[in-house]
Amino acid sequence: MTQQRRRIDIVLGPEYLDGLDSLPDDDVQAMHEECMELETEVSYVRRLAQARIEILNAERERRATGGSVADLIAALPRILADPGPRPDPAASRLSHHLAPAPSIQWTRGREPLIVDDTLANLPTLTNEQLEATLTELGELEREVSQRRRALHGVIDGIEAELARRRVNA
Repeated sequence: MTQQRRRIDIVLGPEYLDGLDSLPDDDVQAMHEECMELETEVSYVRRLAQARIEILNAERERRATGGSVADLIAALPRILADPGPRPDPAASRLSHHLAPAPSIQWTRGREPLIVDDTLANLPTLTNEQLEATLTELGELEREVSQRRRALHGVIDGIEAELARRRVNA
């Protein structure tokens, strides 16, 4: 039985950009659109993982300082405010897709960590379970970030081809 490859696996495959310069404009544009959809999905999964990591780190801190669950809940707006560094505007990408497709498929590997009931059960997790979940989420975030960087490389290749065609038109 063969396993169906996910779109992200196909797009990041070494043959995806083969013959790009000989494809019709509409095909290259469709490839770009597909990559931008995937970039939105990958970024969404990454941010969900990061948010969970931030909440679990706050839970770890709450336990260490003896705070209450109510303290953690009250701190959620601050925890999720994301004051982190932003990329240089010239290096950032504005996606046409502001939300992932409802059919987003992230079912292999650690991705279920972003949709499980861990957050609902925080007070009942043991410290060992909390640490194990943090470790797995950190690994997921790193994996997704690597895929996102690789996807940006594919997008750059397609955008370079589209720019070349505009110059030569």
